[in-house]
Amino acid sequence: MASKNGMLSSRIFDSRIKSANVTQKERWLGYLLGPAGAMLLIGIINTYSNKFYTDVMQISGAFLVIFPLVSKIIDAITNVIMGRIIERTKSRQGKARPWLLIAGPLMVITAILMFTVPNASDTVKCIWIFFSYNLFYSFAVTIYLMSKTMMVPLSTRNTRQRDGLAMFNNLGEAIAPGLFNMMLFPMLILPWMGVNQGRWIMAMAIFSILVVPLIVMQYYFTKERVTEETRAMGETAKGEPLSRQVKACFSSRYWVIIMAVFLLYQFFNAMYNAGAVYYADWVLGSYNDGITMTLMSVVGYFPMGPGMFLILPLCKKFGKRNMMLVGAVIAVVGSLLGWAFADNMVGALAGLLIRCIGTLPNLVLMSMVADAMDHVEWKSGIRCDSFMASVYTVISTLVAGFALSIFNIGIDAFDYQPPIDIPEGSGLTQVVQNASMQNYFVFICFILPAIIFVCVAILMAFYNLDKKLPGMQKDIVERHKAEAEAKGLVYVDPVEAERLEQEEFDRIAEENRVKELKEKCEKKGLDFEAENIKYLAAKAEKERKWLEKQEEKKRKAELRQSRKKK
Repeated sequence: MASKNGMLSSRIFDSRIKSANVTQKERWLGYLLGPAGAMLLIGIINTYSNKFYTDVMQISGAFLVIFPLVSKIIDAITNVIMGRIIERTKSRQGKARPWLLIAGPLMVITAILMFTVPNASDTVKCIWIFFSYNLFYSFAVTIYLMSKTMMVPLSTRNTRQRDGLAMFNNLGEAIAPGLFNMMLFPMLILPWMGVNQGRWIMAMAIFSILVVPLIVMQYYFTKERVTEETRAMGETAKGEPLSRQVKACFSSRYWVIIMAVFLLYQFFNAMYNAGAVYYADWVLGSYNDGITMTLMSVVGYFPMGPGMFLILPLCKKFGKRNMMLVGAVIAVVGSLLGWAFADNMVGALAGLLIRCIGTLPNLVLMSMVADAMDHVEWKSGIRCDSFMASVYTVISTLVAGFALSIFNIGIDAFDYQPPIDIPEGSGLTQVVQNASMQNYFVFICFILPAIIFVCVAILMAFYNLDKKLPGMQKDIVERHKAEAEAKGLVYVDPVEAERLEQEEFDRIAEENRVKELKEKCEKKGLDFEAENIKYLAAKAEKERKWLEKQEEKKRKAELRQSRKKK
């Protein structure tokens, strides 16, 4: 990929970020706004492609059952292959950034192909759908997401700066595309498209083309500082054999429980995302009414915003396992309430709201995965992070296809009737789904989630790692200390090593800041000392306000504790 004599060796392709430290432009343009277009397009197609196949193209039968699962198997394989390709890429621009530029036009072309299904026989339609779907997901999206995912760890070794980029990256993935998918798309665009294929193609073409300038922005305002480092590399660790990692993980009941819970959550999300649009169209509201799906999305996801800030303190106080268990019970109650009032707007939305509150502890699930990995190490003596990451990726990918296949089995079995395009003033009425079909949509949105969260609650009842973990972690540290002493080495506690490493990163960051400020002052004829004093004063003021805020929090906490004792 693009060696020193390749196209990307030209300076025109160089990053616009020159600073050795992460900048505000980098955060906002490279990690928030830049990825928003691609994530928006992927989110829309994730949510509405199946609706396009059933309602617009009127595809049914075994094809809709088989092709999603086969496609996700292909997707899982291409993810592994693309990871290896990126790892071996060498170019002036890095190893992940160049693939962003390649992914942009590929996503445009393949996304449009997904909706330009020819008006031909069902066989021709199915072949077109299968190949265009895999060109988009297993090829274009895989290239983009794999390179995008690697950008944060490749951006800098400074953990504080990297954490900030990760936060902006997560916001770029979730908030802007999420708000659009939840509110504007079902309210304004979906009713306009209806079952008219031409309008679907037009809308998707516009969303696809918007991706390119934003990905170009993402490319130019990101920087692979880690890749650019010119340091001598020592011999890399070979790691534990895969067979030993598999045995170690499956010998830990906590790891098995957490992987099972993760699988259940992924299955719930995939099934609900597949069925919610149909439930809104045929049970709770009317077809593409522009309101029902928007209300379901807003109410069903609203608690996630404040919940992101509340769940960590609650888990710290009551324990992650207890919060997961209580959350699962609340989610069951919300699901049953929604089922009881499935055809009533207020009752159904209340059920979705309560269930969303119950799913908030899921935000700490990855932390529980890390805890389970500590138990694996404590029990077996080895780390199995690479195997865990592989299992995580495979579950995420395959469950999505498996869930869509199961959902489409019901679509076919209960005789789903595609809607008709009703001209204004024709006097025609929209089709009505039979009672079994409507009950199936209710089952997918409320009864199946209740069953899933009952299973989560049962699994959490057998998960009691929280209290044991501190002792296990202490044993692991003592074991590493003994191993180091046996080799004649000085053991450094990981926490202390991380602190010293961070101090070194901060020292280098400060040196780079001073150097860049001097260059800026020389270029613009400014007084370095005066500009540096301004910066230090602003930094000190910011730190003072932060300390005051922390002291105020501490004072309020002590006051609450005092009142509680009284």
